[in-house]
Amino acid sequence: MSIPAAPPTWRLVDPPRPGTLDVPEAWAYHGIAALERVVGLADLGHDDFPPRAVDLLVGDLHQEHLRRHRLVAVEVGPDAPGAVPRVVGHGVLTLPVTDNRHLAVVRIAVLPSHRGQGIGSAIADRLRRVALTECRSTVFAEVEFAAEPPSGAPDALAPREGDGHVSADLPGMRFARRAGLGLEIVARRSVLEVPLPDGVVERLATDAAARAGDAYRLHTWQDPVPEAWVEQLAALEQRLSEDEPNGGLALEAEQWDGQRVRIEEAKRAERGQGALVTVAEHVPTGTLAGMTLFIWDADRPEFTEQESTVVLPEHRGHRLGMLLKAVNLREHTRLRPDTRRISTWNNETNAPMLAINVALGFRPAGGAAELQAPLADVVPTRRLAG
Repeated sequence: MSIPAAPPTWRLVDPPRPGTLDVPEAWAYHGIAALERVVGLADLGHDDFPPRAVDLLVGDLHQEHLRRHRLVAVEVGPDAPGAVPRVVGHGVLTLPVTDNRHLAVVRIAVLPSHRGQGIGSAIADRLRRVALTECRSTVFAEVEFAAEPPSGAPDALAPREGDGHVSADLPGMRFARRAGLGLEIVARRSVLEVPLPDGVVERLATDAAARAGDAYRLHTWQDPVPEAWVEQLAALEQRLSEDEPNGGLALEAEQWDGQRVRIEEAKRAERGQGALVTVAEHVPTGTLAGMTLFIWDADRPEFTEQESTVVLPEHRGHRLGMLLKAVNLREHTRLRPDTRRISTWNNETNAPMLAINVALGFRPAGGAAELQAPLADVVPTRRLAG
């Protein structure tokens, strides 16, 4: 006689989307943020990247360029009146609006204590159906990891293009590959421990400035972007998305204009974030040749993210990438002396930018597997054991 399966201890919920975090209806945003912190500590050994509740809500309230469909798994049990549901798993389907309208970007996370119960599979299958109704054709996902395995390790999986390896035995990799996603490229996370020894940044900036010569003039600011530069800064962001090597990923260039720059500034302000930008002006033409950007959370003084860095092709070969980063880092040290870690990401195929980061002192600190598949080839996932 077969033993009946135990009833599930969780259920899927479409969470409410309030206009503020200061209401009971914001329970899911607080729950997702708490879950992501536990997952980050368990899987990566740090909580540098998990989004805060405010990050999640601001992103959902600004859908000009990305629409999001969220789903949470909550614990089932005797509910006391007014009890807040406990989030044990969540998924988000991100749908680009102004470009890459073929993409369905998926993120799924489950508490380590609740893995192996079918939560991730149920969320994935529900989001897959939503992507189908949205007429998307390609699924994209990332699996972050704490350390890269040696290339000769039995579980080391190489991407279709570029360098780097990822363990095929990671729970997220097993899940994604069982669903039909393939590993396209590996992105490297690098961390710079700051402050650097006295004189290092100044030496790098001076050497790079000597190579650049008098043809370039630098400008540095915090938000907002001066009106005179906003459209050119948007053009640099778009050029970055056009030029960044992405292997076989089915990514189109992002569409940027001054309005999108202003929207990103507004989102940072609503999240309580700061930004520091350094640009290189080509003096003979008065146009911007390159830029670099730091972003930080005001309530996390110990950590900063190094975001976009780009130099236009016609201005490469003058060490502008190093000059921009060194000068921005020098100003960052003055503004945020309590920062201890700066983190950045590069595709392993982007050798020139990796070389600049290594020269600055960034060290490898894990990375992310970037996976994709035609949506038609993504299969309903089965419950993973273990």
